[in-house]
Amino acid sequence: MIKEVFETKSWVENYSTVIKLLLYNVTENVFLIKFSFTLNITTSKLTKTSHYTKKQQKLYDKIKQLKEVEKLSYRKISEVLEKLKYRSVRSGKILKPNYIFSIYKKGKIREVRINREFKDRISDMDFELVKK
Repeated sequence: MIKEVFETKSWVENYSTVIKLLLYNVTENVFLIKFSFTLNITTSKLTKTSHYTKKQQKLYDKIKQLKEVEKLSYRKISEVLEKLKYRSVRSGKILKPNYIFSIYKKGKIREVRINREFKDRISDMDFELVKK
């Protein structure tokens, strides 16, 4: 392709670099530059990320708030939720400390999975001069 550029009549001998020659031929509409590349985007945001029902999300948010903000133990969280009349979403049972731990642990794993970041990749970059 470069050979074609040098064989065209628009080539002037005063060019100090190949880049200047190419720019001249592109700006004078002798050639077009065709760019091609592959862009790989990976994300966890394309699928349904909210598999919790509203009640489950409300319960997890309350447990997270009591654990992280108020620094309560799982036993204390169980007592607080019992006083607030919270029950397990599926079976309606009292929330015991081991169940509180399970909800909190799995919720944190879920948050990490949903909010993870990926780097975008650009590869196979190429350009081509196309004669008009």
